[in-house]
Amino acid sequence: MIKKQMLWSLSFFLAMLAIVVLLQGQRDLAEKVHAQHQAQLQAEITAVMNEYVPAVNTGVIKPGLACPPLQSSPIPRPQDLARQLPKYHPKEIWKKADATNYGPRLTKDIQGRPVNNALLIVLHETVGTIDSALSLFQAYNPRDADQVSYHTMIGLDGTVVYVVPPEARAYGAGNSEFNGESVLSSTKVPSSVNNFAYHISLETPADGMNERDYHSGYTDAQYRSLAWLVARTRVQPDRIVSHKDVDRDGARSDPRSFDQAKFFDLLDNYDVLLTTTCTLTALAN
Repeated sequence: MIKKQMLWSLSFFLAMLAIVVLLQGQRDLAEKVHAQHQAQLQAEITAVMNEYVPAVNTGVIKPGLACPPLQSSPIPRPQDLARQLPKYHPKEIWKKADATNYGPRLTKDIQGRPVNNALLIVLHETVGTIDSALSLFQAYNPRDADQVSYHTMIGLDGTVVYVVPPEARAYGAGNSEFNGESVLSSTKVPSSVNNFAYHISLETPADGMNERDYHSGYTDAQYRSLAWLVARTRVQPDRIVSHKDVDRDGARSDPRSFDQAKFFDLLDNYDVLLTTTCTLTALAN
């Protein structure tokens, strides 16, 4: 009798163990399938974002994302994201600056201290035509004091003109800082925001080729292209500033006659892009 009870207990134990193993296997399989589905979904979402608003590669400098909690930002379906994103895509051309007018983004300052500033958008204006600015940027300038460039310029017709690779350091704002942030990259020039800045300059209208405090302003095409380009950097609005904002000397006023409300209204159309980027970043971590 005791032997039968022992055999029954052993059989029951083995049966329960088999059930546990089966359930665990099913759970593991379900988790694997879910993970594969999530990975596929994330890949599809990334593909949609890069189709309409391809990310700018700024190398070692990463955008500072003030992300909401993950649970408040579920991953949208690819078709929903595609429907929400603006379909605007400006003409793009490359007119590369001479190599003397830009350098690498640094991971350490001149004193060997690590630098890890988040990306900063600095807005400028050309105070001349794009062609006149290109003549300056494409000239050979061996002296540090003469070196100058922007990453990108936007023409009156909205054309986006790339001048310096985004992963490189353009020389667009000497002697500058943002909320105490600056990086000293050389003993020959003051510290500046250049190491973590992405410099964008708007072509000045014809009535602004002077030193007045204002002009007729920028075209609708320029504002639309600017919103699209800034959205590509995935930078939060609180790190979008003017040259005037970061200039220590107080000598800069560009971009003059800039309509901030108009620009940020257009940028708001890309809110879903930042939210989705935050969600994908959180999932990756």
